[in-house]
Amino acid sequence: MSAALTPDAFLSERMGRPAFTLHAPEPGAIAEMALPAAPAFVTAKVPAADTPRLCALQARGFRVVDTALTFEAPGRAETPPSGIRAARPQDREAVTDIARKAFRFTRFHLDPEIDDHVAARIKADWAGNYFAGRRGDGMLLAEGPAGGAAGFLLFLRDAEARLTIDLIAVAPDMAGRGLGRALVAAAFADRTGGAPPSGLLVGTQAANTPSCRLYEACGFRLARAAYVLHHHGLPA
Repeated sequence: MSAALTPDAFLSERMGRPAFTLHAPEPGAIAEMALPAAPAFVTAKVPAADTPRLCALQARGFRVVDTALTFEAPGRAETPPSGIRAARPQDREAVTDIARKAFRFTRFHLDPEIDDHVAARIKADWAGNYFAGRRGDGMLLAEGPAGGAAGFLLFLRDAEARLTIDLIAVAPDMAGRGLGRALVAAAFADRTGGAPPSGLLVGTQAANTPSCRLYEACGFRLARAAYVLHHHGLPA
């Protein structure tokens, strides 16, 4: 099978250059594929044990920027914690502001060729897409002392009633108060699908040790790992 580049309109708009996701089933396909000229952006992901594909991508100029970790937890009975509610349309500005400021370890922030302002905009617009009806099946919001947004959890639900944490963030000035743990507990108790989820999944970065510790403390266990690679286009 040949390699394929799928355009990513969301990232293209925010990065100001053509963006693609690479799907390459075999090392040979990677060696023969045509890469776009700079300026461009291509992302690829390979399982951590797939050394042949990793080496083939590196030989074409891809660079590892992140080791993505996926954690899983079975569903469990959980009492909804106080101070957590469903997000409302009027929460959009506060949520996007948290997303703009809170993330530090995403693959965009970890890539030295991507400006931090661009990385922050990607996460802010990602969270904002929930309020536009373009991303997510639900969003939980943690309220601060004054009742405003102090953190949020955006989630997806699949056909097996599992809930995937798509984004989770706490305002930097509210860190260390247990809000991340409360949001995860609320996800276990969520009933937007008619019943609590059968299980939870979440992805994070190996560099993000605080998140890894949070998920392990909440009963998650590491399920798989993958290298995330970026390419910024061939020289003209």
